[in-house]
Amino acid sequence: MSEQIGYSMSTAETVHFLEQQGHGTLSLAADNRAYGIPISYGYDEDYNRLVMEFVSTETSKRKQFAESTDEVTLTTYEFRDQTTWASVVVTGTLHKVPPENVSSRAAALFFHRADDAAGDDRWRNDMFDKEWYEIDIKTMSGRRGEQTPSKE
Repeated sequence: MSEQIGYSMSTAETVHFLEQQGHGTLSLAADNRAYGIPISYGYDEDYNRLVMEFVSTETSKRKQFAESTDEVTLTTYEFRDQTTWASVVVTGTLHKVPPENVSSRAAALFFHRADDAAGDDRWRNDMFDKEWYEIDIKTMSGRRGEQTPSKE
């Protein structure tokens, strides 16, 4: 029997945490090589997906890995102390989304979180390619300490 640290989060707790965080580490893989990147996202519960915008250059490693990855993982977490922490791990498939297929609601979910993380300068820079992606969620699980962190 294997012991696990912490407690399983309910589906409602997991969804709430995922919605509140808005940023995490996206892990991609290609040809037995891994690549993890920090990223902002919006969680779209209606379609069980994460919406994100890749900001990159034409020769970006991010683009190369995104095109080669069959399954992606996004991890988001918060740690305050040994009893107050939580993490959610999502696995799924990554798909490019044409800008016209990103609803105003999904974009609003994303931009609310991305503005928090990147500030105003991110939206003024035209030297980078900006492409929408979504993770079609296959699995989602959460674990927490004795107490769940709360946003203040």
